[in-house]
Amino acid sequence: TDFLGKNSIQSRMSPEFWLTFMFVMFWIYVINATGQCHENEHSIGRMFLRGHTFKTLRVGFPEECYLWCEKEIRCQSYNFVIGQNICELNNRTKEARPEDFAPDWKKFYMKRSQNRVPLGSIKDLPAATCGEIKVSEGDEMANGKYWIYSDGFGGVIEAYCDESWQKINGKEPICFGAKDDQYGSFKMTKSGHVKTMKLIHRSGSVRCSSSTISSYWGCIHPEYGETLMTIITDANKKAILPPTEDLKAFVFVYYNKREHFYNLPGYHHNSTELVFRNLVNPLSVSSNQEMQIWYGQDWIDFGEVDNSGETCVDVYAWYG
Repeated sequence: TDFLGKNSIQSRMSPEFWLTFMFVMFWIYVINATGQCHENEHSIGRMFLRGHTFKTLRVGFPEECYLWCEKEIRCQSYNFVIGQNICELNNRTKEARPEDFAPDWKKFYMKRSQNRVPLGSIKDLPAATCGEIKVSEGDEMANGKYWIYSDGFGGVIEAYCDESWQKINGKEPICFGAKDDQYGSFKMTKSGHVKTMKLIHRSGSVRCSSSTISSYWGCIHPEYGETLMTIITDANKKAILPPTEDLKAFVFVYYNKREHFYNLPGYHHNSTELVFRNLVNPLSVSSNQEMQIWYGQDWIDFGEVDNSGETCVDVYAWYG
């Protein structure tokens, strides 16, 4: 006997019905299997994460996706294709890659929350950048060492992350002097696009005259005021940070009108760190590319005769 009627049967066979039905049956299965319901676990209908699937499986029921994801250490989330019973295991979450979270009425998305390995915490699950780890893990991310891709999605390195910042130098700081081409040299450890960089003071200071007091980053002299003179360049001495348009020069002839100092709002001669402003166009860098840190007067080879001292720093980059 047809108790439901023709219209009800058609309604039950609609994609909307099956989507709801599968959600309910899925959670009944999970609660029975685990003995508990995890409040932070939830599926999102008609959405999926694209471009991050590392394994595709055909299963009998959607709850099998949950179990397969639990077995795979790299699994961060999965998509389920309704009607085809296809399970797509992802190595990212929608939090890590929100730009790849897209609508598809034939699928639903599920994040793994139980026993999920944090992004970048193991070598088999490297992150693109420290910033990707930060958006993926949020406040759960602790500063420390993580596995990061060093060249596109090729080599992998272990790098220190301070939230979205990646430390470039190792245990030893990068030191630069104030005269005679005593620049500090370092090499980028990762290819990619750098939005900006920062320098954290470790030790030392510099002077632009025997009669002036020391500064971490510039010249404490009435002519310079609160301006700074620590400049990051490429291997050809081309200014990178601050960008060329931020650099200033004296109008005095004896300084040859060459730009070599700048203002950086919020920072002064003895700030514990210098955080440069974001570049309008992120800088493309390659792994092992040499970069240099210069003291302004030493960089332009002028007014450096009685300069002295050395500043040592840690170098961090923010990759986009």
